[in-house]
Amino acid sequence: MPKNKPDDLALHTRVRETIKSMNIDQITLAQKLEVTQTMISMALRGANHKTFLRLLAILQNEYNLDFNDDSIFTQTDEVIIEHLVAIRGDLGQILERMGKLEARMEQLGH
Repeated sequence: MPKNKPDDLALHTRVRETIKSMNIDQITLAQKLEVTQTMISMALRGANHKTFLRLLAILQNEYNLDFNDDSIFTQTDEVIIEHLVAIRGDLGQILERMGKLEARMEQLGH
């Protein structure tokens, strides 16, 4: 089996870490590519180049991830920021409701 170049290994590592950070399941990816989870695992380790290329295409087309440049980190950051903004909004609503409940409990004498 040919050895991967350091740049290739870095790309495989970036893809693996991104998949993990975004909670993308290897089994789901395998189903989309109609291969086994083992083949996805091998592709992510650099042992199956053809499947790896197909995997990159799925990640780009279905998850909007582009590993051809450093934009993946920006995209991942943007996704995290969107989630944090949503969480902040949810927390604001929860705190508002808690305040109303506390006021109501005081009215009821509790």
